[in-house]
Amino acid sequence: MQNYTIFNKNNKVFIANSPVKDEIFSQDRIIHCNSEILNTYDFSSLFDETQMNDYLILCENEDIDTVIKKITPFLYFVNAAGGVVRNEYGDYLFMYRNGFWDLPKGHHEEGETIRQTAQREVLEECGMKQLEVKEYLTSSFHTYTMKGRREIKQTYWYDMFCRSSEKLIPQKEEGIRRLVWIKEKDLNKILQHSYPNIQYLFKCIK
Repeated sequence: MQNYTIFNKNNKVFIANSPVKDEIFSQDRIIHCNSEILNTYDFSSLFDETQMNDYLILCENEDIDTVIKKITPFLYFVNAAGGVVRNEYGDYLFMYRNGFWDLPKGHHEEGETIRQTAQREVLEECGMKQLEVKEYLTSSFHTYTMKGRREIKQTYWYDMFCRSSEKLIPQKEEGIRRLVWIKEKDLNKILQHSYPNIQYLFKCIK
C-alpha cells in the first residue's frame, strides 16, 4: 500500500490507495478521489489551520504523487532532508529545539542531491565530523505559515550512523539547545514531547 500523511497545525490528511490501517474515518471524511473530484473539490479547506478533523483521500485509481501536487497548488512546496541517527548501541540522536524534541533536518539547496542535503544538515546541526548515511527510509509532509505564506514541506529521511564517542555540538544559531542520545526503552517518552510528524515517522519505520 502506498500512502502519505500531510500534517497540518491541528489535523492530518491521509492520502492512500487503500484504507489506512489503524485509522477509522466517518464517511463524510473520506474523499474518493477521481479526475472529476480533483478538478472540482475544494481541497484547501482540508488544510485550513483552523481545521480540527482528520481526512482520508482515497486514490484507488489515481497516482498518489500526482494527487498531492493537484490538491495543494495553493501551498508553496519546500524540499528538506534529515536523518534518523543511531549509534553502535542502537540509541537515537534527538535535539531539543523550541520546546520540543526533534530530529536534525534542513532545507535542500540548489546543486545538492537530497542525500547530500540530509548529510550536510545533520553535520551542521549536530557539529559532528563523522557520519555514515545509509539507506533512504521515507518522507513526511507538514504544512505551516512562514512570513505570511502557506508552505508544505516534504522532508526526506535517511537512516544514519554515528559513533557515541563522536563529539556533538548543537548549532545554537538554529535554536538547538541540546543533543541527546535516547535509548530504545525511553523512545516513547521522548516522542510524547515531539512533533506529530516525528511521532508518525517512527511509527512508519519501526
